[in-house]
Amino acid sequence: MERRPTPPGRFIQSDILEEYGLTQDQLAQRLRVSRLTVNELVKGKRALTASMALRLGRLTGQSPDYWLALQRAIDLWDAQEEVDNRTIEEIEPLQSHTE
Repeated sequence: MERRPTPPGRFIQSDILEEYGLTQDQLAQRLRVSRLTVNELVKGKRALTASMALRLGRLTGQSPDYWLALQRAIDLWDAQEEVDNRTIEEIEPLQSHTE
């Protein structure tokens, strides 16, 4: 991938807040979390947790796996940017026991 995947917070902003005309405070109340939690998710300062995926799944009708996949894509992208590829390439793969 050439660019960083879209963070879950952008989907929360556009697909929930803007589409349904909700404020962050209203969304926080519906999700039973703090406004700070929603704000940090939207701004990309907080990772989406499994618990939040369950809440968003219930709210939106989307699978919690959908929400977790968005976060997983970000996590993998960030890790690839941080880890030295030579270090990864130097790791010897395990050989099958049957060989």
